[in-house]
Amino acid sequence: MEEEKVAKTLIEEAYQKIKQMIFNQKVIPGQKLVYSDLCKLFNMSRTPIINALTRLEQEGFLVSEAFRGFQVKPLNLQELWDLFGVREALEAYAVEKAIERSEPEDMKILEEKLRNHAEYMPDRYTRKKFLVDAEFHIQIAAMTKNKVLEKMLRTNLEHVNLRFRLDNCNPGRMSQAVEEHRDLVDKMKKKDVLKSVDIIRAHVRRARDTCLNCLSVEEEAVTL
Repeated sequence: MEEEKVAKTLIEEAYQKIKQMIFNQKVIPGQKLVYSDLCKLFNMSRTPIINALTRLEQEGFLVSEAFRGFQVKPLNLQELWDLFGVREALEAYAVEKAIERSEPEDMKILEEKLRNHAEYMPDRYTRKKFLVDAEFHIQIAAMTKNKVLEKMLRTNLEHVNLRFRLDNCNPGRMSQAVEEHRDLVDKMKKKDVLKSVDIIRAHVRRARDTCLNCLSVEEEAVTL
């Protein structure tokens, strides 16, 4: 029983470390993950590494090919479109339920997430910028008191945050997103459900269009 617990702990540790590598862009979409390198880096045997990689493949973060091993799964235009479609539906529902179920302390936390997002304004998009943005949205989901919804939104955001290449993103979108967040918080505090839902839908669609445009430029460059 103790050995099984240790094995699960090692798999979880390897899983989190690989995700952190992807987040830090130590490996990028399309790049191969080498077992022996990961074993040395994490000071682990192959077994927890392979189990962690398999779990990440099942969750859609990695893809494997015979005799080629695992690599970070790139996002394509269709999958990105689909992810944002699901995100819009989740967030529209989350905003409505957050207004209905949240407590004053929840709104204070949301305002803190808004400040964090507004204050971190790099000259280009970074993984950290994606992360502080995601934390704002996840807090709205947390305010619904619906753990399933929160987990679904977190996973959705992680797929974009970890698998999306940032090279061609227009940094001008960052300041626009901050203003949209502020407007959303204002309407949520006034318990204006209809306007809040309209704002979040428009916000997600603008984020979608920005990402689609970035990915289109990238795919066009590869083709050329």
